[in-house]
Amino acid sequence: MSLDGSSSRISEKTNLPGNRRRGLRSLSTLLQIPLFGSRAEARLNSPIAGGLPADILYEVSEYLWSSDLLNLSLTSSHVRALLLPSLYDTVVLKSSHACRTALAMLYEQPNICRYIRKLAVRPNYYLAWPKANERLDEDWVVYMLLEIAKNMPLLHTFDWDGLEMPVDRLWITLRHSCPLLKTLYTNIGYQPLNPSSSLYTIGQLFDFTDLTSFSLTVRHSLEETDLFPEQEQLPDQLWDMLLTKCPNMQDLTLSSFSSSTRLLNVDRLCTADVLWPKLHSLTLGSFGYNDDFELNSPSDDAAFGAFLSKHTALKYLRLSWNFKRWMSPETIPLFLEPSALPHLTTFVGVHQQLAVLPQLALSSIEILDLTCEPLFAGRLDGLGGVCSTLKNLTALTSLDLWVHIPELKDHSPFFQGLMEACPKLTELHLMCTTTFGVKPLLCLAAHLPLLPHLRTFSLTKGHKYVGDDSSMLSTVLRIIRANSKAKSCLTSNPNPELKQINIRWAREKCPNHLKQEGTYDVVRQWDANHTRVIVGLEVYEKGITLLGKVFTRRYRYKNFPAPSRTQSSTAITASTSHAPSASTSSNDANDDGRHSGRMGRRRLRKALLLIQNKQSSSLADLSRSA
Repeated sequence: MSLDGSSSRISEKTNLPGNRRRGLRSLSTLLQIPLFGSRAEARLNSPIAGGLPADILYEVSEYLWSSDLLNLSLTSSHVRALLLPSLYDTVVLKSSHACRTALAMLYEQPNICRYIRKLAVRPNYYLAWPKANERLDEDWVVYMLLEIAKNMPLLHTFDWDGLEMPVDRLWITLRHSCPLLKTLYTNIGYQPLNPSSSLYTIGQLFDFTDLTSFSLTVRHSLEETDLFPEQEQLPDQLWDMLLTKCPNMQDLTLSSFSSSTRLLNVDRLCTADVLWPKLHSLTLGSFGYNDDFELNSPSDDAAFGAFLSKHTALKYLRLSWNFKRWMSPETIPLFLEPSALPHLTTFVGVHQQLAVLPQLALSSIEILDLTCEPLFAGRLDGLGGVCSTLKNLTALTSLDLWVHIPELKDHSPFFQGLMEACPKLTELHLMCTTTFGVKPLLCLAAHLPLLPHLRTFSLTKGHKYVGDDSSMLSTVLRIIRANSKAKSCLTSNPNPELKQINIRWAREKCPNHLKQEGTYDVVRQWDANHTRVIVGLEVYEKGITLLGKVFTRRYRYKNFPAPSRTQSSTAITASTSHAPSASTSSNDANDDGRHSGRMGRRRLRKALLLIQNKQSSSLADLSRSA
């Protein structure tokens, strides 16, 4: 269950039907529902309305979005009782309003708390957009958490993201009331770390042991106090907890998102005795310049390289950098052994460090994010440029790139070099510091057919009130039309797997530097040539108008040429939107609900078909074995 907001460290990303909404759990776990008395077992095993057995219902629920799961649970009280463990397995409260509403409900209905395994609490959330988040007393939030924590015996993940770290009493209560707690995420604000805090104390107050995931971050949006702050030494108690009490650490984050206010010193990692054999995810930073313009990365480059080299299980590596108003140096050392990082699949950082990774690591990277700083023209192409490095990433399928592209320049060589360097891309996000006018936009779109497997394309660019930025939809239509007319396209159906286009308009003075954003899900239909052509767009847009008014709209855009002859009587939707989309340009809530219901029924039928096929396959195997 997720309430409000847009992002979370506790992920709820879903891909249907290939990947399930979340990992399958055993039936014994799912059957922990509030049923008592002699009739409980009969009710659990009895078919629900329509003759669907309960175990099939559990299987179906694993394929549904959270919103569809909620709708399914509302069909009857019996179905709701069966689905409670799935409904409340993950609770993400991404706004002050969500915290106030959900925590009060959980306080009044403590029986629901027993199903919660993952809980994220984000009062006064900085990412609330486009509507500003209301202010909420975090002491009240902590008080409510103290009251409900004793009813959460299955909780194994807790994520706090408030203005300041909560008081020690909360950590003590979680430690004693939630014995399965192995994942802790927390942030800090302006208040200094207290060495006697129960989060770090080894003695009588509080002592976490055998954590598998830990995150300590300086929160976003702290007021800039020092352009070059000194790195802050972390308490010895914290290092003792991590290095001696948590030998099975798998996911570690020590990072600052307000690098002009607080920086965390992580040099303690660069010692010979530090080793977590199971560590697969690591986030460190932010690094950048000192006041003498020397890098403030780990002081011993060789020792840091040795630390990374011996953690061979790493799959995710994020080294955050912030060079503020200056360009980064041409080279950044990273002394790794040739056999280092053999299983690395995701890298987030700067191009200079990517370029010096060993070839074994480069060839295994599938997801690359180079949005720490904008890449200027001189670092994009040519020998030693980004395009040259990308050719070594033979498994790359997802790329995020921040570029600074001058308006008055021929961009064809760069875009062609970029697409040819990574032809396997299924996701491409291009972020540009300029307004990225019509000329570079059309040039970019004309080269997208060089990515035949592209499914999602996203563009974030600077916004201007006059000129080309009349509407985000116009930008999307330009991309589609230029794409279909591209000389680089060898077929009449460019990017046949394209499912979604995302547009974001950035503006520095807007909240979160974001003016507007839109999601455009592509609707396709078979034509006479057995080709799936674009016939419409499911649109979800939100943002801030010129006068500062918040808007949200959902509609379907249909002004595309009709296919010559329809092979199927119904359109095949290339992707499924997270947000409900109306069939017309109306904001009417009833229209939204009906369309959302139709989408949910389609996904439900798809899930049932998958289960039926799996059962048929199992019966066939039994027959052959007999």
